Amino acid sequence: MRLTQVPRFIRWGRPVESLVRDHPGVTLALAAMRLPRTVSTFTIWRTQQDMLDMVQGHSQVPQPKRHADAMTERERKDFHFEFTTLRFKPLAEHGTWEGRSGIVPV
Repeated sequence: MRLTQVPRFIRWGRPVESLVRDHPGVTLALAAMRLPRTVSTFTIWRTQQDMLDMVQGHSQVPQPKRHADAMTERERKDFHFEFTTLRFKPLAEHGTWEGRSGIVPV
């Protein structure tokens, strides 16, 4: 992350965090930070369509365009030196994590 962009990132990122955290299509949402420059998020979604609807602002939730608006702002002036988005399709789930199972949709 560009240090000068941290306040902007927080301002635009906070609404997106709550959108993802509270989205009915998410089965798991995590974030990790190594301040001041590294922020990572990890989510598991019920369906790919739920994830795409959230990203594009088409979800049936309050203020659905929060993510799309933040990405428009990132396009206007990037928050990061480097940025990447990776998508994986889980193959299976084994065991429990913090007492939870059924995180990966069947």
